[in-house]
Amino acid sequence: MYSLNFDVIIIGGGMTGLAMAGQLGGLGLKIAIIEKKIPEPYSSTQDFDLRVSALSPQSAKMLENIGAWECLKSMRFCPYRQMRVWEMRGFGDVTFEAAKIGEPYLGYIVENRIVQLALLESIEKIKEVNILSPATCLTFDRNGSGVSVTLEDQRVLKCRLLIGADGADSEVRDSFGMSIRSDAYNQSCLVASVITDYPQQEITWQRFTSSGPQAFLPLSGHHASLVWYDQREIIDSLIKLDLPELEKKFQEKFPVELGPVKVHSIGSFDLFKQHAKKYVQNRLALIGDAAHTINPLAGQGVNLGFQDTQCLSQTISKALEQGTDWSSYRVLMEYQRHRRWVNELMLRAMDGFYYGFSNDIAPLKWARNSILAGAKNPIINQSVMRYAMGI
Repeated sequence: MYSLNFDVIIIGGGMTGLAMAGQLGGLGLKIAIIEKKIPEPYSSTQDFDLRVSALSPQSAKMLENIGAWECLKSMRFCPYRQMRVWEMRGFGDVTFEAAKIGEPYLGYIVENRIVQLALLESIEKIKEVNILSPATCLTFDRNGSGVSVTLEDQRVLKCRLLIGADGADSEVRDSFGMSIRSDAYNQSCLVASVITDYPQQEITWQRFTSSGPQAFLPLSGHHASLVWYDQREIIDSLIKLDLPELEKKFQEKFPVELGPVKVHSIGSFDLFKQHAKKYVQNRLALIGDAAHTINPLAGQGVNLGFQDTQCLSQTISKALEQGTDWSSYRVLMEYQRHRRWVNELMLRAMDGFYYGFSNDIAPLKWARNSILAGAKNPIINQSVMRYAMGI
């Protein structure tokens, strides 16, 4: 058994954990990332990942600042200029266009694996960042000055600050008794990677139905991701269909704008939300899904996680400049004060969308259609876009 000393240990080498490392590495801190499995290197012939994210311009700027954006652009992604939102059999129908606020794009649809690979490529150039993978944590121990992490191979790593970026089922959060508020939605989600007959036109759309939303997320070429929310039993029955039968279901149930598709791969997951009651303890902080998991309705999960990383890195940077103990509870609480209420607002907003749109109750139907119709107002339309884009 031997030990290695670091300033910061990040548990989880997904998108949020790697982005955190890239920003802290720029502060001159010695960083270790512990990750169970790193994705295979990129190849243009690889299948498209079922898991995709809608990156905001703010997230793209952060990736650019740490050198990951150029890496990402050398792989594959799809920028979109327009987003259309409407209700089936309703009068609410609104389109958001980047050109109306003088921006080239509203955002970028990217496979999660591509974002992860781009971040890996960029942080491998930062000498202060060490990636330990494959590696699995066995135990965590904390004293007044820091945290020790014992790996399965009996290596012991020591740090001043431990960051949990290990997802919704966070071992870090559970090991330190950080309680969460968690609720399941009575719905599941089917995700399909498809090839479309129609070429992509830099637009993403979302249609609301009484049983749940349907969404189209363009990828490069003729590839796209389709998202179908419905009751669990409906999704369970869809996932069991042969692919040709599922293709027919998409033609029957999705808007005509979709056109014919060929389904390449499918997956499903239950919908839930959770929020940690506290993000920090002494020498410990949670970021991303380890701290908050929201309904994926608006694709904001990764953007919120990236905002966590920016806030935490700025908080630590400020403490370093002031010569204070940057891993102390007092300093880390500044990060929690800035981020937790913002994430709570987003959780509640997604709840409002989910419960407000996934039903056929007449007064609610009229109200939500009125909201969508009101979003056509240029001032409201442009304000919504600027907020969503982080500008």
